[in-house]
Amino acid sequence: MPPKLYGWEHLTYLAIYAIVVVATLLLIHFFVKTDKQKAIAIKVIAGILLICIITNRISIAVKNSDFWTILPNTYCGTTSLSLALFVLFGKPNLKAYHFLWYIGVLGGLITMFYPDFLGQDISFMYLPTISGMLHHSMLLLLTIVMCQLKWFEPSLENWKWFPIGICVFTIYGLFIMDIFKWDHAMCIGSALIEGTILNWWFILIGGSILLLGFLFLYEFIKRKLYLKKINNALNNVSK
Repeated sequence: MPPKLYGWEHLTYLAIYAIVVVATLLLIHFFVKTDKQKAIAIKVIAGILLICIITNRISIAVKNSDFWTILPNTYCGTTSLSLALFVLFGKPNLKAYHFLWYIGVLGGLITMFYPDFLGQDISFMYLPTISGMLHHSMLLLLTIVMCQLKWFEPSLENWKWFPIGICVFTIYGLFIMDIFKWDHAMCIGSALIEGTILNWWFILIGGSILLLGFLFLYEFIKRKLYLKKINNALNNVSK
């Protein structure tokens, strides 16, 4: 029988992944101190992500007997490839992160808990399946470490890069659909989760609205904490 959602293979994978995430974050917290060490740590994770997504796309191309399906045609696949390259060859706080980070977090979380591709083979270790799980896992881990090492911080000022990024992904999707005559790509022609309204235009509009709400709240809490810190410092000085 194929692996089931929340079957023993899926639950075992989630348990091992949780241990790996906690161990990685603790190791970084205790042993990664200098800027050089931080850069090495985050680029190693980005490099592993790049290997995972390339392996996944090659396995899909072999499965489909179609070389051009090596090109990612989903938000998660394209984000894994893009974010890995930006982190590997870029630096902290790039504008692109203000789109890719949010897609990476949501895509990674959704796929960890709802991997709709588990049933494509009887084995959980089938290469397109396990490499799909791994690249989503590493994508989520990379987004967490980016925050831990201050490579990315949410910013209301940069919210516009999210809708811009969705538009770029949509144009890319239309391009590969037209060139290769594919039925769907980048949530065009099919939803992110089958049977839902999570298509490209809903993600563009709904995602932008939700992001603005999140960023307003984030900036409000951040300002409150900053003012509290200043007041505490002033009170300590006056004593």
